[in-house]
Amino acid sequence: MVGNEIYSAKLAKGNRTYFFDIKESEPGDLYLIVSESKKTECGFERHRLMIFEENMKDFVDVFRSILIKLKELKEGKAKESKTYSVEKIRQSHKQAYMPWTTDNDTKLELLFCEGKNVKELTQIFECNEGAISSRILSENILKYFNNVYNDFEQGS
Repeated sequence: MVGNEIYSAKLAKGNRTYFFDIKESEPGDLYLIVSESKKTECGFERHRLMIFEENMKDFVDVFRSILIKLKELKEGKAKESKTYSVEKIRQSHKQAYMPWTTDNDTKLELLFCEGKNVKELTQIFECNEGAISSRILSENILKYFNNVYNDFEQGS
């Protein structure tokens, strides 16, 4: 591998080749480069996307959700028109359908463990109850909270 390359993988399909490279910056930070090389009549057309380590979790979350949506659309499960409007929902929940940040996760965990209920958390984070409940379950906050509570109960 060349220079600061840690790991590389390649996927060739038709006239396109995709490269997935993990690299390390001079200060030691890891990042991912996704490259596409497409053969054209004039040679090759290249595109690159750099994803830095601090953005990786959010990138993967959004990428995963878009792949799920793509699968739904391909299978014909998506309706022709939405039964809701994101703009309309944001009138009452300003942060609805916005990406969730690591800071939000930390704040949610802290407030939930302090005893805030889902309704209170929806007001703090300006999103709906389903978003808060899903986040609590997906981040295993409830499981962590129950373990801490059980440890406390066993110790008293």
